[in-house]
This record gives sequence, C-alpha cells and structure tokens, in this order.
Amino acid sequence: MSNGVSKVTTAVLCVLSAATAFNASYIVLQRQNEARMPDYQANNAIYGKLGEIRQLIDDLYVGQYDIKKAVDLASTGFILGVGDRWSGYLSKEEYEEYQTSLKGQAQGIGVYTLYDPEKQSLRLIEVYPDSGAARAGLKRGDEILGTKDKTLGEHGYQEVRDSIAGDKGTSVELVVRHADTGKTDTVSAVRGEVEATMVTGKMLEDDTGYILIYNFHLGADKQFKKVLDDLLKQGAKRLIFDVRENPGGAVEVLSKMLDPLLPEGTIMTLRAKDGTEQVYSSDAKELDLPMAVVMNQNSYSAAEFFAAALQEYGKAVIVGEQTVGKGYSQRTYELSDGSALRLSDNAYYTPKGKSLIGTGVLPDIPVSLPQEKINYFYFMKLEEDAQLAAAWKAVTDGK
Repeated sequence: MSNGVSKVTTAVLCVLSAATAFNASYIVLQRQNEARMPDYQANNAIYGKLGEIRQLIDDLYVGQYDIKKAVDLASTGFILGVGDRWSGYLSKEEYEEYQTSLKGQAQGIGVYTLYDPEKQSLRLIEVYPDSGAARAGLKRGDEILGTKDKTLGEHGYQEVRDSIAGDKGTSVELVVRHADTGKTDTVSAVRGEVEATMVTGKMLEDDTGYILIYNFHLGADKQFKKVLDDLLKQGAKRLIFDVRENPGGAVEVLSKMLDPLLPEGTIMTLRAKDGTEQVYSSDAKELDLPMAVVMNQNSYSAAEFFAAALQEYGKAVIVGEQTVGKGYSQRTYELSDGSALRLSDNAYYTPKGKSLIGTGVLPDIPVSLPQEKINYFYFMKLEEDAQLAAAWKAVTDGK
C-alpha cells in the first residue's frame, strides 16, 4: 500500500508542479502582452480601418481595381504621413531597380541622359563602356528623339523611357540625332546590364584636374581612385570636384573617397535612435594640393557632406549654391513580399560634430547659374560655366 500511496503522491506533485509552471508562464505572457498592448491596439486600429475600406470597395465599388497597386499606394501614403522626405516605400519592382542602381549597375542600353523638353529629346551625358548604346555607335552629346514606335514629342518622356527599357538580350530601335553631323537616323541597341559611369575626369587649363562625381553608389570609390590617379599621373597640380546634381549614395563609399583627401581624423559620425554611434575616420596620408568643390542646391546627402568635410578641414574652397541640408542617413529594409522600406535610421554629423539640417553647406564663393544653364553644365566650356570658372580661378589664384 505504501507503494500505491507513493505513486499517487508523486502524480499529484507532478500535476501541481505543472500547474504552477503553467501559471507562472501565463503570468509572464500576460504581462508581455499588456506591455505590448498599446502597439497591438494601434496596429488593430490601422488594420481595422484598412480592412473596412477594402470591404466597402469589394462590396460596393462598381469598377475594377488592382489590389497590389492599392496596397503599394497605401504603403506609400503611410510613409508620406511620417513627414520625412528622405524615407520612402519601394514596390517590389522599384526595389529591384533600386538595388541594381545602388550597386553601380545600369539596366537597359547603357546611357545617362538629360531630358530636354524644348527640343523633345534625350541628350546623352554618358554612354557606358561595353553597353548596347556604345556598340551601336552612340556618343556623348547625341540625342534620342524616340523609338521606332514612340516619339518624345507625341508620346512624352515616360512612354519613350518605358519603350527603351526592356529585358536583357532584347533590342530596341532608336531614332537618334548625331551631335557631330546633325543627321538623324535609326540605330538598333541591345539591352543588357553594364557598369554605370559614376566618376569621370579630364584636364583643364593650367594643370587643373577636373573630377565629375555623378553619385556615390557602390563602386564609385574605385572609379574615383582610378580617375584621381590618372589625373595626377598627367601632372595635375590642383583639383576641382564637381558634385552638382549629385543625389548622394552610400556612406561607406563617401568615406573611402574622402579618406585620401583628408588628414587623420573623423570623417563622419552616425548616431542611431538608441544613441549608439558609428564613426568613420581617415588615416594620416592626405593629398596636399589646392582643391575646390562645385556644388548646387541639388547636391544632396553624400554630395553635400563631401563638400562639408573638405570645407571643415580647410582642404577645399566651396563654390556654388547653398545645399538643402540633409542630416539623416537611410537604410533599406526588405519586407515580406519583396517590397522595401527606405527609412532614415541614423542622424549624421560632420567632422566637427555639426548637423547639416536647416543650414546645409554654405559656399565660400556663392555663384549661381541662370535657370536655362543649370541642366546643361555637363556640356558647357569653362568660360561658359560661371560656377566652374569661379572654382578654377580659386585654385589657380586667378592665373
């Protein structure tokens, strides 16, 4: 009998232990849920409202609609409501295109163009090496007037752009006006994926090296180093960096491009919401030449920070216009359906610990271009470009 009692007692104790453990776990879970309740309530309110809207549309709307498009636009609207101009929502297709561009790659025929609404043309600023456009004989300065089926004058920029884009390996018939002859003909270009030209350079008068930086996307630092080294080998005794119309890019790329130009010290400090910091620094090796940076009001993000860092270290004269003042860096977070959220998740600060928000970068030598010249500086000669001429004068001491 004693053995029977022992078994019963053991069973009871096991049940009591299990009950105690369950109660403890339940209490912990309940407290966690209570702590999260405000988030649950807020999410339920959002999802509930969107659910109501969709239900009304499905029940009563007399037309047809694309649910994916509606969700994409709703997501876009939510981010717009946050009020941060630097954050944004990317659909799956936009995110794929964004990833390609950020990697320094280009999809399509391989050109960087400037839309001219007056001439109804796409003027070629750059024709990327080994691209379909290059193999078709297109050159810088040529103008695309349209495709075989669509023209800029009749169908508009977006339709022509879409007709030029397409799958890798396919071809497109382009109507082109050639810069050297002025003649118009039709050429065939094969679409593909090529490395984009992000940095170019040339020699100006008086041994002045000129470096045009289109963006700071991945790979731009390698192109920058090559262009810089080539100009120095050609005998450049002074340098001008042009970041006009530059939309920015990756912090890591910016840091690598500034490093050879700056003395040892801080390049940039990133600060997250929780207060943690990431500091980018330069080594003691620096280039000791007269330098200038040309910027305008459309020099954003890494472009204005490039100018700010060189200015604060006293390494370059800044010429042009005051920038807008972007003080946040963004990271892209992929969502479950392949779309993405580009979110400002760090504030950044200059070498001296200054935020650019509200002030931007102030030029040492303020110079503006007339509106009709702003988009055409890529093709202007030194004497035609007041901003570039002022920068050249600053580094050459007016020689």
